[in-house]
Amino acid sequence: MVVLITCLVAGCIVPNSSLVPVPILLPTDAPTSTPTPWPTPSPTRTATPTLTRTTPASASLSPTAMLTPTAVPTPLPEPAAVNWELYQLALRPAIAQQLVPQMQGEGSLSRLTQYSLTMTLSADFKWLDGRARVIYTNTETEPLDCIYFHLFPNVWNGGMTVGNVSVNGRPVAATLEADDDLLRVPLDRPLLPGQWVQAALDFRVPIPSNTDVGNYADFAYVNGILALAHAYPTVVVYDGGWRLETPALQGDVLHHDVSLYDVSLTAPRKAVVAATGATIGRVENGDGTATWRLAGGPLRDFNIVASARYKVSSRQVGDITVNSYYLPEDTVGGQKALEWAALALQTYQSEFGAYPYRELDVAATETTAGGIEYPGLIVVARRLYSDPNNVTAFEGVTIHEVAHQWWYNVVGNDQINSPWLDEALTQYSTSFYYRKAYGPEAVANLLDSFRARWSRTNYQEKPIGLPVSAYPDHEYSAIVYGRGPLFFMALRDRIGADRMTTLLRRYYAEYAWRIVAPADFRRLAEEVAGEKLDDLWARWIEPQ
Repeated sequence: MVVLITCLVAGCIVPNSSLVPVPILLPTDAPTSTPTPWPTPSPTRTATPTLTRTTPASASLSPTAMLTPTAVPTPLPEPAAVNWELYQLALRPAIAQQLVPQMQGEGSLSRLTQYSLTMTLSADFKWLDGRARVIYTNTETEPLDCIYFHLFPNVWNGGMTVGNVSVNGRPVAATLEADDDLLRVPLDRPLLPGQWVQAALDFRVPIPSNTDVGNYADFAYVNGILALAHAYPTVVVYDGGWRLETPALQGDVLHHDVSLYDVSLTAPRKAVVAATGATIGRVENGDGTATWRLAGGPLRDFNIVASARYKVSSRQVGDITVNSYYLPEDTVGGQKALEWAALALQTYQSEFGAYPYRELDVAATETTAGGIEYPGLIVVARRLYSDPNNVTAFEGVTIHEVAHQWWYNVVGNDQINSPWLDEALTQYSTSFYYRKAYGPEAVANLLDSFRARWSRTNYQEKPIGLPVSAYPDHEYSAIVYGRGPLFFMALRDRIGADRMTTLLRRYYAEYAWRIVAPADFRRLAEEVAGEKLDDLWARWIEPQ
């Protein structure tokens, strides 16, 4: 998810400095090849009710303001029809035709968690107040006695408070755990497999105003640019138990099921807002604010970026609109980001399968990483937009984050414990872009850049399949981003380019919208290869 850049562009994926980018001319009407049909998701879920709007949260919440539960068991509310027309507005029409039936009735995506978020920004962008209503279905085989939420701002910055917690409309005594970055919401009776429950809570969080904050300042308001990554309570993944790990101080924080999002944001009216999903509407309130309606799904996460100074340029790639958000002084960089993202989108669709959404947004933020990806939205460090010495890094970061739309968003993984499944594969995937844009020599230069990154550990053969926490800071970049893509090159050399193409297309189709375990990828790789790959896994991935 995160691409880091240091003084020598150490953490971003870049080809050799001798590779000079050239202008890329793109068609404005259709991609160079027709995207493959969207895969039918594997079975997962059942019908869920519509979410309703609530008023913004109080500004005086406290972590101790948890309410006492009632002694009377609360009956499940009657389910109502989900407003699928709302959610499919973010999907490409052909994709919606295939996915929406899977999200209805007994379809394989019909048990997705639904988030209804009503959020208000203060006029000075220092505070975010919100009300979250979450419909959660037990898709496990055992009953659940609680639901856990991540409060990610408390991992890095602190200050998020919650209150008025309820389950099915009845107050409960929720508790904070793990240095206040986990919220346990008890249920008054076991939630049986297939049953669903609605939890609601108010939250308030201060927004940092500098880049010296945790997780790459992806939640901050700096130099007039707002980034709201992980600003809301997020349901913890249940996988044989609640996955309650606190993320490491490097790498990604997210390990999340795909969900549906219906979001209302009230903010100063001059803001230009980009978000995951689609902007359904905007209404001015007459008090200097406006309210944006944002919605979409399936989405692995939800994020908003905004600035009163953003300029926007757009380009069509078939029925997909690519948007570039940048500051006026960075117009040249904003146009380059648009060109690179559009060509990357075309390339990856041709190689892996269809991109699901109507839009792909690229936005400049003050992140201290090189770039970070979200569903349908990537952010790139603003410092790259105007630095002529970092054009190659700028391009590499942009196309890396676009590739994450396939490996992280549609095909999910545990980014805390198995980062190689998205980061190393995303690095490898950029080779297809460089071949299309610049030819075979550029791919050779790219491989050299991977080896150069790995060399920072003196080519230590440390397994790429370890958790983020197992790598010291310099090792994480060198092993996962440097050695990691070389594993995929070795796998391609072993099974052949045609079978590698088959493997990645099947991987994308068969695991769409799911969370993949390392064993899943290995099983599929060996099936496509027609042989056991024990030696490759022992050399590259598994601890000895």
